[in-house]
Amino acid sequence: MTTAARPTWTPAKGGNEQGGTRIFGPSQKYSSRDLAAHTNLKPRKDGQDTQDELQKRNLREELEERERRHFSSKDKYNDDRDRRRGGQLLLESSKREVEDRIIPSSLDADDDSVAEENRGDDSDEDDDEDDTMALMEELERIKKERAEENLQREKLEMEGQLKAKEAELLRGNPLLNNPTSFNVKRRWDDDVVFKNQARGETKAPEALHQ
Repeated sequence: MTTAARPTWTPAKGGNEQGGTRIFGPSQKYSSRDLAAHTNLKPRKDGQDTQDELQKRNLREELEERERRHFSSKDKYNDDRDRRRGGQLLLESSKREVEDRIIPSSLDADDDSVAEENRGDDSDEDDDEDDTMALMEELERIKKERAEENLQREKLEMEGQLKAKEAELLRGNPLLNNPTSFNVKRRWDDDVVFKNQARGETKAPEALHQ
């Protein structure tokens, strides 16, 4: 029985070392890739949150300082907003005062005519409001009618699509489209030229062997 497939203690080598019968010690040669790399840790430098720096820092004070800066900037924004709003209110009040001064000077001496004009303006405004309400009602009615027409049109389109799909399915069904026939079909070899040619021939009598 062959022992070629059995493993040896040492791999086979060329020359007079063939066969793997000699035992070799560990080699003293090694590759540069086998050397240990990164044997020293890189320590943190000053300013990179070292352990001493973290112990000396007061995180509570830093947090409070950040909160104070945040709220101070927020209060400053609110003060600016209030100041702008106050300036706008002052401008509006001064403008209103100027209008109050100008309007009485432009009035006529006849207060009755002014009152009549005001009443006429009020009546015109009421008429305009009535016309606006009527127009809004008419617009709502038109919108409602158009919505109903669109719904009706969509319904008719859906019905038409369903009918078209049903017709297409019926046309595509071979069991419903092809007419069934129970007649026996002719064989493919019924018209063969040489079919049954020996049927009418008489057979010769066989010779009797004695």
